[in-house]
Amino acid sequence: MSKQLSRRKFLGMAVTGAAGLVIGNMIDLPSRVQGVVDPTPEPPSNATATNPKTAPDTEPFFGVHQAGIVTPGQQFLNITAFDLISEDRNDVKDLLKTWTKMIARMTAGKPPSDETQNAKFPPLDTGEEVGLSPAKLTITIGFGASLFDKLGLSSKKPKGFGQMPIFHLDALKEPLTHGDIVVQACADDPVVCFHAIRNLSIASSGIAHMRWQHTGQFGTKPEGTPRNLFGFKDGTNNPRLNDDAFMNNNVWLNGKDAPAWLAGGTYMVVRRIQMRIETWDQLSYKTQEDTIGRQKLTGAPMDGINEHDEPNFKNDANGKVTPLDSHIRLSNPRNGEQSERERILRRGYNFMDGLDEVGRMNAGLMFICFNRNFQTQFESIQNRLTNAKQLDLLMKYTQTVGGGYFVVPPGVKNANSFIGEGLFS
Repeated sequence: MSKQLSRRKFLGMAVTGAAGLVIGNMIDLPSRVQGVVDPTPEPPSNATATNPKTAPDTEPFFGVHQAGIVTPGQQFLNITAFDLISEDRNDVKDLLKTWTKMIARMTAGKPPSDETQNAKFPPLDTGEEVGLSPAKLTITIGFGASLFDKLGLSSKKPKGFGQMPIFHLDALKEPLTHGDIVVQACADDPVVCFHAIRNLSIASSGIAHMRWQHTGQFGTKPEGTPRNLFGFKDGTNNPRLNDDAFMNNNVWLNGKDAPAWLAGGTYMVVRRIQMRIETWDQLSYKTQEDTIGRQKLTGAPMDGINEHDEPNFKNDANGKVTPLDSHIRLSNPRNGEQSERERILRRGYNFMDGLDEVGRMNAGLMFICFNRNFQTQFESIQNRLTNAKQLDLLMKYTQTVGGGYFVVPPGVKNANSFIGEGLFS
């Protein structure tokens, strides 16, 4: 092998088999060397079927949709945006092929490559996950609007798709915002998440580099709806993950509302929301409940008893009323068909990152959601929350500092395909 061969080229070749080694059954060539082990499992023949080889601590990779969207929420998140260094379509296409094979292996609990190690080159696996369970790892890939422009693929960009706008009271920091590619890794072990992002980053050397990275977590095995750092249940009104009718109406794209190559994909919103913990902790219990519009302990609406009671925004027997500018009332006014069309699929995580530059707790919510239309769903809700004439009470104690908009392509249906393949066809 030439001494001039770059680290990135070698890593990519090692994963894809171009170095003369074969990755299991992923390419149809005879093995020419010893040491090829543990081939990547076959995808299910039916995209909605369950892979019989999938162990309890793994999530299926192949399917109509990418994993990590309607997958039950794992305990930890590592989400990273990449910027392209190379604007050569073939480089980016090869990277996505390489990543796809790596992801298929890592989500099955295997090392990123099945190749034998060459002592003259850096490790093919950084190794910190050795001996750990795959911990239900899922990896979800999305593309920012800037990727289409850099690759000269504007004709493939969905109509109206652009960068996340600045909403009222946002304080977006450029290094924490936007990106050409986003990678969401979720698992029940933070080391497994970190390992996935780390090894994908190594494989991207010379083609892309990390722009920003955030982590998040739930409590360990929380009972029921997880709570945010303000102490309230977060996601009570989220749809059931097996509600196919909702997903088809509100989440999954089809050929009618997006380019054909995106059928089965979705749109992703990422918002890093700082919570002003110290200010919040000085509020009275009643003020906290009035701000959210729910009872803190049970999660029930102010005029309800149980968490999932439907609020009618009227006084209950004890005289409790949901303030007009409470978060729950503005985020979902419950005005019938309009509210149902706006509903989104949320997948948020708490983050706790020490202290900020002025000594406050650097903590909050990594808000992630999936929807079928930015303008009529997420933005419609967000514009109502940030309307200066009736501002969401919660806005006094939160501030969004980063994130972005991304389009998530459909899943990988078989071992001969790759994430985002339709973009290059």
